[in-house]
Amino acid sequence: MKHIGKTTIGFIALLFCMVTSSCEKFLEEEPRGFLSPDNFYENEQDLFTALVGVYDGLGDNGQSFLARRLHYLTWFTAGEAFSPSLAEQRLLSNYTFTNDHGDINRVWTSMYAGIVRANNVINRGAGVPMDESRKQQYIGEARFLRALFYFYGVRLWGALPLITEEVASIDDVNVPRNPVHEIYQQIITDLEFCIQTVPPTNQQGRTSLGAVKALLAKVYLTRASSAAAGDNDYQLCADLCKEVIDMPEHHLMPDYQQVFGPPNEFNPESLFEWQGDRNLSPLGELSPLGAFSMPRGIKLFEEQGPSDGGGIVSTVDYFNLYQEEDYRRESTFVTGGVNFEGEWLTWQQFTNPYPAPCLKYIDRTATSRNGFEWGGNFIVLRLADVYLMRAEAMNEVGGPSDEAYDMINEIRGRARNRNGQPSAFPEDVADLNQDEFRDAVLHERAIELGFEGHRWFDLVRTSRLVETLKAIDPTLPVMDKHLLFPIPPDELILNPLLTQNPGWGN
Repeated sequence: MKHIGKTTIGFIALLFCMVTSSCEKFLEEEPRGFLSPDNFYENEQDLFTALVGVYDGLGDNGQSFLARRLHYLTWFTAGEAFSPSLAEQRLLSNYTFTNDHGDINRVWTSMYAGIVRANNVINRGAGVPMDESRKQQYIGEARFLRALFYFYGVRLWGALPLITEEVASIDDVNVPRNPVHEIYQQIITDLEFCIQTVPPTNQQGRTSLGAVKALLAKVYLTRASSAAAGDNDYQLCADLCKEVIDMPEHHLMPDYQQVFGPPNEFNPESLFEWQGDRNLSPLGELSPLGAFSMPRGIKLFEEQGPSDGGGIVSTVDYFNLYQEEDYRRESTFVTGGVNFEGEWLTWQQFTNPYPAPCLKYIDRTATSRNGFEWGGNFIVLRLADVYLMRAEAMNEVGGPSDEAYDMINEIRGRARNRNGQPSAFPEDVADLNQDEFRDAVLHERAIELGFEGHRWFDLVRTSRLVETLKAIDPTLPVMDKHLLFPIPPDELILNPLLTQNPGWGN
């Protein structure tokens, strides 16, 4: 057995990481009871139900991983967001958090819980009597999810305990961290398997071929700037991106605002989404990001109270990266609204005087539902990201070619379509050298992909986190040790073979 931590071990011992809930849209499965794996994986329905549990591990009950906590780690530490009311999260924004920060522990624990669920499907699936191609698809989906969990983990913590076998006992929990290059190789191996087994069509929240290739491209792009870099990672990234861009199943939506929100979920630009649009319930899958980032004191819904929202705001410095003429600014932030007395206020006059980063996660079709009873899907991967990855990778291989310009200017061109009305801004980029083009792509990623979970990872992999944040606030105590998060101290106690990341003590 491999070590995964106190909370996860207890979870395994009780449930053997089987099914915990259903997932709306494509999954209507009910929990099947707390069964041992030895008598659970008997037919296709059992395997599919277990696969439901792996997807469910991406975010449980509005709390774990993609539902909330992962974004806390990356939004606040990237200078995108700030919390006027959440004291624990202000420690992340201020870089005064320590190695026992609760969100770090929650993300570590939920990540390994998801990995263990995936391992069960992968290892037990081979023996299930069912149609072989559908079996391989289910296993491929589980391997995609395992790769996704590990890809987040290797970027957050670096070297990790690499667990690929089924966890069947809690007697032996000690295993050291595997080197970063081994983690990347496992991720690549899993995704290469997926390419051969998952379908090209969007499955309403399940893995498809475009998602697999896009994630593998991002893996190569990230590994290229790490100590584990391969000789041709940038070229591999560029080639995979082109394959995704050329897929007939996917294209950019003509209007930026058509990409986000419940009416637009699973659109052709979307490659993979975590389903977070269910009402809160004991088994609900909901992200509160939209509700938490509504501007407090501004009435957006009939049943909204004056104190609703305001827990998450944008930093002014991040907001100022968006030029006023850019359609993506008004598509990302709430910058004004009517208060409960009927007065129009600008964001500087809000109860918390910051622009609100909620439009991507708000249900703009809602009329009478309380904002805390809905939440939009979280888009993990979409085609615009792939265009910008290809532009970046091509520039790293041979400088800013005509096609590299085409990639970034396609994204900027879409941003000139404001509700069907053509605009002159943002203009195309041109006549840049390699360094200038590299800067332009990173800036474009910040504007195009705001609050979509990429900014912190982009700043870290390009070695710009410290200098970017220090340029905004020279007194901010951010330093090189913050390029990785600390291993939760409980994990070090439970597993003496684990070592802490540099600069974080014991």
